[in-house]
Amino acid sequence: MAEAVMGPLVGRLQELAMSEARAMVAVNNDVRRLRDKLMWMQAFLREAEPRRRVANDELIRVCLQQTRDAVFDAEDAVDQFFLQIDLSRYPNWSRTILKFFSSFTTQVRVRHDLSRRIKLINTRLESIIENKGKYKIDETSDTNSVTPWRPSTAMSATTQKLDDFVLPLVGRDDQVNQLEKALVDETKTERPLLISVTGKSGVGKTKLVKERYEKHLTLRHFKVKAWVTCGPNLSASNIMMLILLRLTESPVTCSKDKAGDTMREVLKRKRYLLVIDGEVSSTEWNIMLSFLPKDKANRNSRVVRVTQATEEEPQVAGFDQTNIQLNQFEEKYTTTELFLATLFMDEKVEKRYADVVEKDVKEERAELIFNATGGLPLAVVLLSGLLRTKEYPGEWNKVFEHLGGKCNERRRLENILAMCFDDLPHDLKSCFLYFTGFPANTLVKARNLVCKWMAEGFLRPKEGKTMEKVGEKYLHELVHRRLMNLPPVENAAPGDERVTVQTRVHEFLVLEAQEANFLEVHCGDDVPTLTTVRRLSLQNHSDKYGALADPLPKLRSILSNFEKEHSKPQGSAAEMKEETKTMARDACSCSPFHYKVDYKSEDHVMRKLLQGSQFLRVICLFGLDIGKKLPTEIGDVVHLQYLGITSCSLDEIPPSVGKLTRLQTLDVRGTDVHTLPPEFWSIRTLRHVFGSIPLPRRVGNLEQLQTLQAVRPDDDVGSCWDATTFARMKRLQSLYISGLRNENEKGALAAIQELKYLVLLCIGGEVISLDFTGCNFPRLQVLILMGEIVPPLNSPESSNSFYFPTLVKLSLENTKVPQRFIDKLSVELPLLASLTLLPGSYDGECLEFTKGFQSLKELKVDVRLRKIVIEEPACPHLVKLDILIYFKDFRLELVDRRNIEEIIKREYKYLYEKMQMVGAFVRTIATEELEAPTRD
Repeated sequence: MAEAVMGPLVGRLQELAMSEARAMVAVNNDVRRLRDKLMWMQAFLREAEPRRRVANDELIRVCLQQTRDAVFDAEDAVDQFFLQIDLSRYPNWSRTILKFFSSFTTQVRVRHDLSRRIKLINTRLESIIENKGKYKIDETSDTNSVTPWRPSTAMSATTQKLDDFVLPLVGRDDQVNQLEKALVDETKTERPLLISVTGKSGVGKTKLVKERYEKHLTLRHFKVKAWVTCGPNLSASNIMMLILLRLTESPVTCSKDKAGDTMREVLKRKRYLLVIDGEVSSTEWNIMLSFLPKDKANRNSRVVRVTQATEEEPQVAGFDQTNIQLNQFEEKYTTTELFLATLFMDEKVEKRYADVVEKDVKEERAELIFNATGGLPLAVVLLSGLLRTKEYPGEWNKVFEHLGGKCNERRRLENILAMCFDDLPHDLKSCFLYFTGFPANTLVKARNLVCKWMAEGFLRPKEGKTMEKVGEKYLHELVHRRLMNLPPVENAAPGDERVTVQTRVHEFLVLEAQEANFLEVHCGDDVPTLTTVRRLSLQNHSDKYGALADPLPKLRSILSNFEKEHSKPQGSAAEMKEETKTMARDACSCSPFHYKVDYKSEDHVMRKLLQGSQFLRVICLFGLDIGKKLPTEIGDVVHLQYLGITSCSLDEIPPSVGKLTRLQTLDVRGTDVHTLPPEFWSIRTLRHVFGSIPLPRRVGNLEQLQTLQAVRPDDDVGSCWDATTFARMKRLQSLYISGLRNENEKGALAAIQELKYLVLLCIGGEVISLDFTGCNFPRLQVLILMGEIVPPLNSPESSNSFYFPTLVKLSLENTKVPQRFIDKLSVELPLLASLTLLPGSYDGECLEFTKGFQSLKELKVDVRLRKIVIEEPACPHLVKLDILIYFKDFRLELVDRRNIEEIIKREYKYLYEKMQMVGAFVRTIATEELEAPTRD
């Protein structure tokens, strides 16, 4: 792992040697020598790391530790230099010289200090290299006999989109049918049903439940549903608060001791589905269940518990119970089928080659695969991800040779995980380890993750690609190596995908991060000495600020991931006293919900952090309250490149933020920040801005800006955008506009006409003029419209074209478009693959697709209709059809559309039975007898 730690430093040294050459002629040779030594050491350590694992060689371990310490010291020296001579503050070189080198003494001192420290580090590295030769570290064993395989040096060239990647579910047909029957079968149901899905980690419990949770039959069967992923040691009240957050999709205002009563009221007389994924103690579990409504109106409700607990659950009053047990595969056949299903699923492989591999796997390697994985699905999937990077058959043989003697039941998965990790290119290792900064089972936004990687220095422009493109490539590689999961997200726009890692993989990464001193996690009662910590993740719910009590002078990144806090409700003195007792009682459990007690103390904690951590590059505080105003000291953290303070009560960003001349990303979503100081909009390095904030009419030179989410015109009179507002945002790719009003809508949309690089455009407001559709957006792929389109498309005034030749996804909400607009889309969007019609999007009760839509693959209709007609030749490539809501007398007419008939047969079994009652060419599905779902 030490070689991965070197990667960002080598890049920093390159930057130092090139950009500051004129300021440090005397130091340049030392810097280059250090960089060259590190590159050689990086290559050696990449080979040594696998040997350390296999041979448990203490000499290699010492060499790795000493090298890592030297690298950290070198990083400190470089960062200290950049702090002292912050050239980025002064864009004009002569002004820099005047400002900084006005004193010859200062110039000599800074150079001398950096030169001295780098020479000491060079001497240390030379000593390490000398000891390596002295103790024959690289000769203590035959490398090939210890590790016959070799790590990969390249990444795949796949171009598949992230949202197209879904791992198959293999060998679980019986359990799928059992779960489906338990979820929707209403026969002999008198009480809500508690379904326990059990099995050891890695058998695919969560995958199984998600497979049914997201099916149309399940979605339509339940009035309300919520999926909650639980961290360890959560109390019943915390779990219920999480359920309320998922059900209401808004901050919960009730107190924690009232959570049960509030949840009961929300679920009262409703058919609900709750999925609790995680380990919960029996006591807390029973407390939570006691608050769920169990009346006759709730008798078809379901509660699904996903757990590793194997002991049979005791009977719970008011619930029927059933258990679905998942085990490792006991047959080589099923193991082999899963291996093959995941081996080439994301690649276009020549059929002849695939046939040869499949035959060899089934006839010659089935036993090897089963012995290496023990039939554990997670191990099988990871092995397929590893072997897809290896040359067949030579390197495959070496991998199986390495795993052949490592078949101890307890160590099988650990061995495969270690190989998968060691096989990663060193650039990817640091990126992968970053998942340890988030609690297990956390869904992380892909775009934000890449922004953090950039700020850390893990990404550098390569082969003409921006850092964002390189980061996207890294995400693809981790997904395609099966190391990272990509849960499906409804209507996800590019960059909005969520990624996560499996629990066992997360546990492995935590151990690796600890071994490499990569990141420290504060999650328990003990607060270790953190004076040397470089990255800190706050995961202690009972004492969120405990790890911030002492100075953190080496800190580069701080992360937190808590649920949003809520203001304390007003009440009588007696109620407040009782509330205090409740909070004290719950403090011993890991609770993500605690009332804010003193803004002054929170502000003090943040100010102390900023004053004592001068090397900070990443601040990502989710749900951690820091007071109403960000301290002005934020402007002194000159290395900062990622500033994310979300889901808290923050409402003001100080003007000093304008001093952060390296800042790339700002994220203030979920806060009360509704405006940013003018100084902020002059930061030339900005690349991504997230938050519901007004965009001024006049901004600085923002040529690097790629994302604005979500902005609106300034409310001040005369502050509406004009042609100059976006003139310098030449690289803007994602633009979310919200809060458009009648008086500023036309001017705002006219201002965006020259954004040639837009890939995603989202417009929301009272009305939306179609004037912008005449603009030239040659790269636009995703368009989201939320607001009434004017003038109406069926009016004589409406002659607007809607021609976007590159558009792939279109989502409409509250647009009130007529059938004429749908007909226009059918011919003017030749590449449209996904069409989503959300509530209020369509004005009518009958929707017809009679022509065009030749590229459409996904159609989602969430509009109450009486009839949908799909005729040949429309929609020839449709593979996914979502009909979420309709009238009781709804009819679906299919004219020569066999492909759609197959979708209905697969996804809408209850509708397909009625389809069989009608004749040959025109298939009609009538739903007079079905109960149409209604909205709250």
